[in-house]
Amino acid sequence: MMATNRKPRSTDFNLRRLRSNLLRNATALDRLADLGLGPDGIEALGLGIKEPYVRSDGTEVDGVVAYPLQVAGRRRRYGYLNLDGVTVNGEHAVAWGPGAAATVRAGRGGTALVMGSPMEAWQIGAAAGRLGLEVTALASSQPDALPEEWERPAFWASWDRLILVEGLSSAVAARVVEVARRPVETAAGIEAGVATEHATVQRRHEEWLEEILEFARVGRRSGVRVVDDGDDAAGDFAAAPISVHGGFARGYLFYPFLVERRRAGVSGAEGDLLHSYETLILRSDGAILEPQVLTAPPGTPAGRRVHALTDGTRIEAPPQASRHASWSLSSIQAFAAARASGDDPCGRPPEEILSDVHRFLQSRVHLPDADDVWVATAFVFMTHLFRVFDSLPLLLLTGPRGSGKSELASAAVSLGFNAVMMGPGSAAALVRLTRECGGLIALDDAEGLATQSSGFGELGQCLKVGYKATSARKPIALGSGRIDTIDFYGPRLLTSIRGVDPVLGSRCISLATVPATVALPSVAPPDAVALRDELHCLAMSRSVEVERAYSLLRDASLDRRDEIWAPLLAVAGALGGAGMVAAVGRRRDAERERAVTAAA
Repeated sequence: MMATNRKPRSTDFNLRRLRSNLLRNATALDRLADLGLGPDGIEALGLGIKEPYVRSDGTEVDGVVAYPLQVAGRRRRYGYLNLDGVTVNGEHAVAWGPGAAATVRAGRGGTALVMGSPMEAWQIGAAAGRLGLEVTALASSQPDALPEEWERPAFWASWDRLILVEGLSSAVAARVVEVARRPVETAAGIEAGVATEHATVQRRHEEWLEEILEFARVGRRSGVRVVDDGDDAAGDFAAAPISVHGGFARGYLFYPFLVERRRAGVSGAEGDLLHSYETLILRSDGAILEPQVLTAPPGTPAGRRVHALTDGTRIEAPPQASRHASWSLSSIQAFAAARASGDDPCGRPPEEILSDVHRFLQSRVHLPDADDVWVATAFVFMTHLFRVFDSLPLLLLTGPRGSGKSELASAAVSLGFNAVMMGPGSAAALVRLTRECGGLIALDDAEGLATQSSGFGELGQCLKVGYKATSARKPIALGSGRIDTIDFYGPRLLTSIRGVDPVLGSRCISLATVPATVALPSVAPPDAVALRDELHCLAMSRSVEVERAYSLLRDASLDRRDEIWAPLLAVAGALGGAGMVAAVGRRRDAERERAVTAAA
């Protein structure tokens, strides 16, 4: 028994000694009181002052506030705080301590607030207790490092709501977003402020907490309001829901993706998890959103309910992740983390990424016109932000058998947006596949499109109207008997020996293929999966630049030729290097000259 009691007595002695040092330091007591920690708070937290010590570089450190860390199954450890006006030569501007970072908790409840320092966690935890709110404030004992348990998705899965608070290290915030694998809210621009004659420091902390809970938003950025001002008011408003597959609204791109969500079970025991598949939506500023159905009057039919994302964006229907999703989850998480930390999610310049696309396509097929490889490059990237554009060109690959049409189509599918290859089929099959993939569809060996015969008339008509966003709608009879109008707008690539009929051809940009007479480059091409992830990141982070270039070209369009070339010219002009801009421009000019000659 004596041996069992020896460690607690030693620990108690340390605590008493540290606290005695604090109680003799009037300046420290006053400063802690200014921060909202009176005698009761100091005792509850076990705060004290550490004896002066000398660092390895000979610097003397004094006036360090020490507090016990709650680390299960280990000897008692202490964390240290830098207290302005008291601490001399602190080792960190906020907090530090020996060993690995540990979690500091204050409060209790299902809403987790991740704070920038242990002091802020204590302040918010105390405020939550006074207000009776179910809030747990979390902080790292070392603000620039994550505790080990924060690196496990299961740690973040148990909270009903997860909010990152102003002052949190950008690197830590980015890592939490990446690890959590769930929607994370940000309370940007909301700080504690100072006490005034009308508000005590405790009341100011309560107001701080109330503001965090009220104004935190998924993916919120300071000074940015995503939904329109009228969305929260009563009245009638324009119904303009978007299709969420590659959707573009208010300068944001949206990408739905599927995750397996694992949440802590009822018991909360290790390994007791509840599993479900959930569709989340990445917004191009890094926010991860969830779908919801807005409250409606009692008895409102399901078909008239309003579907929205958690940022207020109205969507046409509950989102479904593509069955041919082309963006890896690890890259999505890295993108969101980079956005949260304010970093550029594209690790390389745009022209370098597009040059690798050009090199990849060039490694798969030989095209007699070198400019055509750049046209194909612009088309592949265009698929990743196709809803930025009002109309899209159909890319038509023509040439004799064995000339590489299918190889080029396959290469485009390897890098395209949620892309899939389709053999000869019907209009209904095209619409159904569009709904499933939500991206690029390559129709290989579409020989029947050369005429209106062979049952391809309906498919040809579908392609003719499908190149334009306003006309790509088709009524489909559902099993229930209800007629639903399907949006089948999206990028298309066609391969054919005989070409297509003239009316459909007016919507196409044609690339000629010939059997290779020279050896293809022997240099290893870029990795398709990694390059495709980069294209997703590039599109999400640069869509506004492309949209700005496109709007100028669209407004200056004179005919359908200008209309279908505008997306490729916008991509090249906004993000491509000089070689890409020149090549796409030459091809457009050459086609225009051929059209003038033919008309004459």
